[in-house]
Amino acid sequence: MEENHFLNGERNVTPTDVKLAQCYYPLLCEIAKEQKEITFKEFVELAKRRYPSVEEVQNAIPVSTGRRLEFVRTYTKANDLPDLSAWVVSQAGTNSEEYNADFNPAEEREATKSVNWDEYEGDWGEYVEKLTKATIKVKRIKEKDALKLMGEHFLKVKDRIPNPKKLPLIEVTKHFRAGVIEGLMEGKEVEEVFNDVIFDMTESRSASEVA
Repeated sequence: MEENHFLNGERNVTPTDVKLAQCYYPLLCEIAKEQKEITFKEFVELAKRRYPSVEEVQNAIPVSTGRRLEFVRTYTKANDLPDLSAWVVSQAGTNSEEYNADFNPAEEREATKSVNWDEYEGDWGEYVEKLTKATIKVKRIKEKDALKLMGEHFLKVKDRIPNPKKLPLIEVTKHFRAGVIEGLMEGKEVEEVFNDVIFDMTESRSASEVA
């Protein structure tokens, strides 16, 4: 079964996905060359320092980075390359249970060491151009409108939201709020955003790991 949400049709490609992938891929190659693990928070901070004028990067948050790295993974998988995102880990230095179910992070990290990533620079540029043509058209919305959408949809699905620690509902809402607002402001459909940030276990695990 295809584990990649973009390749199995569960996620649409947005302009933000493409722009962040364009910036994240070279950073991942550098990290693989250095052979040093980096946390989601550190990775986002590194990207912001490297691309100070790219709005999408400056607005990025750790909680949704799993989606962006999975998008980069569509390229490495298409070229039968190891997964660069295995170097990005939680604050505890681990990968999520869901990631471990599909990959062996230690093996992926080891395999990246034997690849000359400079050889794939040109192919990556062509791939980005191809992906840009496949993006869906979305219209960014204001934060106040995103908050309204989140509140309305939250009331419809609150009973389905995972809460293994039995926290008060307000605490659960705070936990996912930043990722939901980011996705809605990006212009994605509210159902897709909630699936990405809350109901998809890969993303929700990433949220708890980097919070």
